[in-house]
Amino acid sequence: MSELGEIRAVLAGAAEQMVEAYQHAGVARARIADAVAVLSDLGEQHSEPLVPVELRRAAEELERGLGLISTGAAAVSDINARL
Repeated sequence: MSELGEIRAVLAGAAEQMVEAYQHAGVARARIADAVAVLSDLGEQHSEPLVPVELRRAAEELERGLGLISTGAAAVSDINARL
């Protein structure tokens, strides 16, 4: 395999891993949203909010991570297109 072919193979592998990472993060996003919804509903019957601040921060960081994965995937795609 030529050096260019090797680079393309590595880029294809990186792109595949980014797709998988985005999918896993999407599952995590859905599960966090479910947890927030359940805790919010239960909190209506409680004197104090039940959703921990850390859970909301985790959701925010996850959104940031999803953005970074998307940016990385776009960069890999751009590099591959230039080859």
